[in-house]
Amino acid sequence: MKELQRKTRRELIELIERLQQRLEATERPELAGSRSEREGESPPRADRLADLYERERQLIAYEIHDGLAQKATAALLQLQAYRGMQGRDPEEAQGALDEAATCLRQSIDEARRLIRGLLPPDLDKGGLLPAIGRLVAEVRARAGLDVEFSYSVPFDRLASPLEHAVFRIVQEALTNAERHSGSDKVRIRLVRWGDLVRVEVEDQGIGFDPGKLPPGRFGVRGIQKRAELLGGRAVIRSRAGEGTRVIVELPLVA
Repeated sequence: MKELQRKTRRELIELIERLQQRLEATERPELAGSRSEREGESPPRADRLADLYERERQLIAYEIHDGLAQKATAALLQLQAYRGMQGRDPEEAQGALDEAATCLRQSIDEARRLIRGLLPPDLDKGGLLPAIGRLVAEVRARAGLDVEFSYSVPFDRLASPLEHAVFRIVQEALTNAERHSGSDKVRIRLVRWGDLVRVEVEDQGIGFDPGKLPPGRFGVRGIQKRAELLGGRAVIRSRAGEGTRVIVELPLVA
């Protein structure tokens, strides 16, 4: 068990280092000079893009604090409990050690999820629609889910922060459906709605009470926080036995 702990800790440290590298890559230093260097781009638009990037960084910090950091802290507390109970109550001590291992594994899963979501290469190269299409194909192959993706949008590309936000929202909603819904079918729809881009992700699973969010559902909180930081709104419609529908509307960058 001690060797497993050491191996798990090393893996978590390596993942955190990779996450730090991705975070540094999201700083986009070229944006600072865009106000004077990008021909034909007005200062208000550059200011808006800078604001979007800053909000994205705020959201990443939120996800690290409310997901990865909480799980790692829980693992540390369980290891401290194990040390205190090791001599006087071996059975309880073993339970604390097992719980610590579980929390560390969840921390690793959370770190991997954050790394996958930062700067997806398909998104930068091909744009939003191909990136979502690839994500859907991966989920179909991995989980065997019947995922339907439809869209009606008059654009090929959006401002990079907005593309990234929409991709992450779809990714989070799809991950939640895969992990928690028990549904074998998920529908994703992306449309232009006036001056908004509207994302809908719907499953036919077990549903839940949005007012009583189960522990560990950081993806739902991340969707809500992302929409809030980008000046939009997120609505989670779900009831027990009636599936879940995630609706997000975000303002387009003019």
